Amino acid sequence: MKHSIALKIFGLAVNLLILMIVIAVINSVEIVKLGKEVAEISEISIPIASHAAELNEAGLRRRIAFEPLYREYSFPIADTSVTREAEYNFKKFTKIVSDDIALLKNDLSKLPDDTKERELFVKAREIVAAIEIAFDQQSEITERILWKKKSKIQGDYEPLMAINVQLQSILQDKRSDLQKNSVAIAHLSAIQANNARATALWSSLAITLLSVILGLWGAWLLSRQLARPLIELLQSTRAVHGGDLSVHINGLPENEIGQLGDSLNEMIAELRKKQELQKLISTYIDPRIVEKIILPGREDMLAGKKQIMTVLFCDIVGFTMVSEQLSPTGLVTMINRYLTLMSECIQMENGIIDKYIGDSIMAYWGPPFVKEEEQAAAACRAALRQIGALNQFIKELPDLLGIRKDLPEIDIRIGLATGEVVVGNIGSTKARSYTVMGDIVNLASRLESANKQYGTRILMSEATMLMAGTLIESGEIDEIIVKGKSEQVKIYEVLAKEGELNDREQQRRSRFEVALAAYRNQDWNTAKIILNELVQQFGCKTAEAYLARIHHLEFKHLDASWDGVWRMTSK
Repeated sequence: MKHSIALKIFGLAVNLLILMIVIAVINSVEIVKLGKEVAEISEISIPIASHAAELNEAGLRRRIAFEPLYREYSFPIADTSVTREAEYNFKKFTKIVSDDIALLKNDLSKLPDDTKERELFVKAREIVAAIEIAFDQQSEITERILWKKKSKIQGDYEPLMAINVQLQSILQDKRSDLQKNSVAIAHLSAIQANNARATALWSSLAITLLSVILGLWGAWLLSRQLARPLIELLQSTRAVHGGDLSVHINGLPENEIGQLGDSLNEMIAELRKKQELQKLISTYIDPRIVEKIILPGREDMLAGKKQIMTVLFCDIVGFTMVSEQLSPTGLVTMINRYLTLMSECIQMENGIIDKYIGDSIMAYWGPPFVKEEEQAAAACRAALRQIGALNQFIKELPDLLGIRKDLPEIDIRIGLATGEVVVGNIGSTKARSYTVMGDIVNLASRLESANKQYGTRILMSEATMLMAGTLIESGEIDEIIVKGKSEQVKIYEVLAKEGELNDREQQRRSRFEVALAAYRNQDWNTAKIILNELVQQFGCKTAEAYLARIHHLEFKHLDASWDGVWRMTSK
């Protein structure tokens, strides 16, 4: 491996020298008569073959450019980037075809003296003339097709397309015939040049021998000088490809290879900066927003649009009182660990963390980060994960704070709501964030606060419950009107994932449903009996809240029009 590059360079030099020997011998033999024939080949045969090949290539590439134009113009809304490039290519290669036809006509304008060559030239003229006629007809047809498609004119395109395909086939056949003919002209010229060889000049043999000696010596020196730095560069690039950005190349010669090494060092330095910047940005912006919205340049998403999304608010109960018990250092240590655990729960369920507001977390689910029909269940699972993570957090508190006694009591409340929001890149001209806003965001925040009244931990809106379906075990809590709104909404407690609700909780849920029905029918006695039973057997805080409410309502003599909806008086 160490000398592989040197051997390859040496072998290349040897092959070049062999070629030089062959050329020298041929030149010695053919030098007398070859000049005229070579001039004829270079001035006539080669241009004809070259222009014929260019004509064939341009015709094929023009045909390729036509297909995306026809396809894109068939769509209601064409992809402008595709059509722009295709139109440019179509016009470009149309002009190249026209130019090549003109060049070929000029190449074939003067007939040679040789009879066989004259016949080939006459045949080539006929082919070029046929190509020109078919090309003009086909150009007119394609322009009509594309104009109609671009103008969205309805109609039957099959006859025009059939003519277009037929003309394309004729052009392809004629171009193929032209290439065969140009090859025949070149072949005939080569034969004539070969017949014009003259007596070798013996002096060239001595030059050839000297060239061999000098070439071998120079190739050996060159291979030794190039092999070492090239191997070092190869090893460095492989290391960078493998993710090692600590590479730095030193000791290269002061030539083009040294300049290449300096450029590679600069590139590695820029890659390190980019890697560090990406790590830094990922702590401020969810990488999925960068990947799915910003980098693809999805202007429709950045500009703002309405769509169904699920929003989550999570907050520590009595955070102000908790913060007063801790030093600034202890508070920051505690809140950072808490936010880390809660955020991991959200990210495990493909949620996007929108912002941190003190101890509160706002997050959301929805396209393009999670399928619309899966968002509500994912948000509920994330909330249940947060309850589990809270238990882990409480166990870690002694080590986090460095104390074993008088630890603060930590609990959380979570609100979930699903509905239409405005999502987009929102903010000032100097600072923006990809976020959501709307009534659903406010409802999720209100439901988080409402947990305090009902003694629950996770409340969700009816829309969230319906979208989550049977994937989430839940129980109806109440029908409320939040402060600042007039629309009533049913709210539900998130209990567990599907099939994970134990018998005790199932019994509590069933009994509460009966009590809730009695409450709404103003059957206060039945409701109180069941609610007291729930308090005694299950320690149900929601039942306690309803008992207090019934105590307030049962003496008001409500009429039959009472709808049972509870109006929240605080946020």
